[in-house]
Amino acid sequence: MTLKTVSEPLALNAVGKRRFIIGAGLLMLVTLGYMDRINWSVAGSHIMAEFGLTTGQFGLLTSAFSWAYLAMLIPVGMMADKWGARLILPISVVVWSVGAGFTGAAAGLGSLVVARLILGAGESPMYPVGNSVISDWAPRQERARFVGMLNSGALFGPAVGAVVAAYLISIIGWRESFFILGGVGIVFGLIWVFIYNKPEKAKWLSPAERDMIVRERVDPPTDGGFVFSSIPLTLAQLLRKHTMWSLLIAHGCAAYTNYLFLSFMPLYLENERGLVGLGSGWVTGITYTVAAFGSIAIAYFSDRLIPTDQLKNGARRKLVVATMLLGLPLIALPFITAVPLIVVTIAWVLIMITSAMTLNYALAGDLIQGNAAKGRVFALVSVGGNVFGLLAPIVTGYLVDFTGSFTVPFILAGLLLGFGGAITFAFSRKSLVDTVEA
Repeated sequence: MTLKTVSEPLALNAVGKRRFIIGAGLLMLVTLGYMDRINWSVAGSHIMAEFGLTTGQFGLLTSAFSWAYLAMLIPVGMMADKWGARLILPISVVVWSVGAGFTGAAAGLGSLVVARLILGAGESPMYPVGNSVISDWAPRQERARFVGMLNSGALFGPAVGAVVAAYLISIIGWRESFFILGGVGIVFGLIWVFIYNKPEKAKWLSPAERDMIVRERVDPPTDGGFVFSSIPLTLAQLLRKHTMWSLLIAHGCAAYTNYLFLSFMPLYLENERGLVGLGSGWVTGITYTVAAFGSIAIAYFSDRLIPTDQLKNGARRKLVVATMLLGLPLIALPFITAVPLIVVTIAWVLIMITSAMTLNYALAGDLIQGNAAKGRVFALVSVGGNVFGLLAPIVTGYLVDFTGSFTVPFILAGLLLGFGGAITFAFSRKSLVDTVEA
């Protein structure tokens, strides 16, 4: 760590910290989305009982969320590049909140599928548009910190949502829990419209902080007088690059475990560990809370560990590899019997996979900085995560039906983490953008 690396945060903070209001808004956005997602998992045993579903069928129904989510990712990435986050994100929140409400009103399997599709379509802008916001608002020295705030919502949401949903289900029923949690999102969508704009237009930002953000969000010209081209890359151009495929596949390998836990943790704790009702809700909440703070800490220190002049060369990939490999204790989870150690292991794995996804998004930002195709890049990374995420509940559900336990699903997820780490180390090292003369 150089003296320059240590002094950079002090210089950035000297002009103010109001930019972190946007980081907090992104944290709240993802938290609300994941509260609606975990509500489905906590209510899983009630839904399975009411509609007569097997574990495999529940997994297939769970994946309907990802069908719509995946189908919408590329379109919303292009919408983000064209219309911006001020319009797209509030619409997104309202749509997914309606989907949550429809879940509570479902009368049969068909209406449950429709509700899951609406929820997935509504949440699809969350990461591509959220990361576009970060590209506009985060100085390059703070990029991982902002992405960490965005991604930690995927942990705070289940942490809070699991406990709240379990409590609501216990006192008023599973259907009502969807009505209440869905309604909260609509309020947030309205607030976002009044708060958000690009830093160049945000009236609540000081001129000094605004100038710093605009200056520091991209790398300066190189010694040879070259800068990254701002001409937007097309999808075809991006998909011809090994780096893009590496970012996409690695994200999927980490997201597989994330979706496995998100879809089945309460059922796993109930069926294999004997924790029922509020017990599974509290344990789920505790593990996700610990993981949220742990992943934020890793993102914070990653910004300080890597000199800014090395970011454009893919230096952050080493931390992506490390966090993916540190998630391998997942393979041992089925063989642990003590409940406290189970909780610690799950929390540890969640910290590592969330950090890997956070750092992979930040790495994508490092490698696309200054280019107008950033929404498309983040959408493609999200596609990788959600192709694997779509498969996770289906594969897990039917493997549990076939084998009678979660042992094989956890081992498979662990092997994917190792594969993702190897892919990242080998290929995520070259900028996605060509340089031109300044």
